[in-house]
Amino acid sequence: MKEHKTDLFLAILLSVSALGCVVAWFDNPAWLLYLTAIPFFSVQLLVCRLSRRWQIRIIPSIPVVIVAGLALFYLIRDSGWDRLAALIFGMACIAPALGIIVALCVAQKRHKQ
Repeated sequence: MKEHKTDLFLAILLSVSALGCVVAWFDNPAWLLYLTAIPFFSVQLLVCRLSRRWQIRIIPSIPVVIVAGLALFYLIRDSGWDRLAALIFGMACIAPALGIIVALCVAQKRHKQ
């Protein structure tokens, strides 16, 4: 029963995320900066639900950390329009990082109960 709930949970959240991204693309592309929190939240919560090991739980945050680190590196190193692009990439990391942090807090609270 637990596996069925996990599969259903993943299917619902990822389909809502995909639908939201498609709608945001045709409506206003700026919403894509914020809607990326939903898939990262769902994947992180699913990983926390399936694994108790902290080494496995940090895997969804690795791409966000890499992109944020590269954005910071280019923000410090470059100038002009390259700095603007680095700033945009850095801003694009905020919503996924927030989704991961919220999912970790929800999983920790659920684990304590």
